[in-house]
Order: sequence, then structure tokens, then C-alpha cells
Amino acid sequence: MGGVALLAGAALLWIQLTKEEGAQVVVEVNGVKTASYPLSEDNSVTIEGFGGGANLLVIEDHVATVAKASCPDQLCVHQPDIQYQGQTIVCLPNRVVISIEGGDEADVDGVAE
Repeated sequence: MGGVALLAGAALLWIQLTKEEGAQVVVEVNGVKTASYPLSEDNSVTIEGFGGGANLLVIEDHVATVAKASCPDQLCVHQPDIQYQGQTIVCLPNRVVISIEGGDEADVDGVAE
């Protein structure tokens, strides 16, 4: 039992140490990419979701969050702020997915011909 706890702790530590800051906030509505915003610029955008729903995306201090939503359960509003690659905020009723992408991908190691 202790070995499993130790392994889980090591895995969590590894995840924390290897996560990378993101560069872009990507918005998808009903499975279609509708917008992308730099995480480095403060911004406030209303996302028109599926069926007339809406979510207020706020980007501030390199962190993205959903500040308001028209959905009844408000789960997307209560999800933690996101800033690292691979993190997402999802609003199922409005079919909105907000995710963090990018990072140090601009550094190219190969040779283009």
C-alpha cells in the first residue's frame, strides 16, 4: 500500500515539474476552433456558444478563466484558472472548450529547405 502511495506521489511531482507554460488560449464551439488569443495579453471576450449560450472568457496576468456563463450549472465558472499546456475549461451545455496550447514551440531545431 505504501509503495502505491509513493509511486502516486512521484508521478504527481513529475507532472508538476515538467508542465510547460502555454502561449495561446484556443476556443472551440461545438468541436470547431473559433478563436485563439495570446495568453500574454489581457483580454475579455464573450464566446457565443451552441444554441445561443454565452461564456465570458477573461485572460489576465497569463491566466485564463471563465468569469460568467449562461449555463444553469455554472461548472465552467467554478473550474480552476488555466495557464499550462494541455489544461482545459469545458462548458458542456454551451459546447465550449477552452484550452491552453503552445509554449516554447517557436524554437525550431531543424533545417528548412
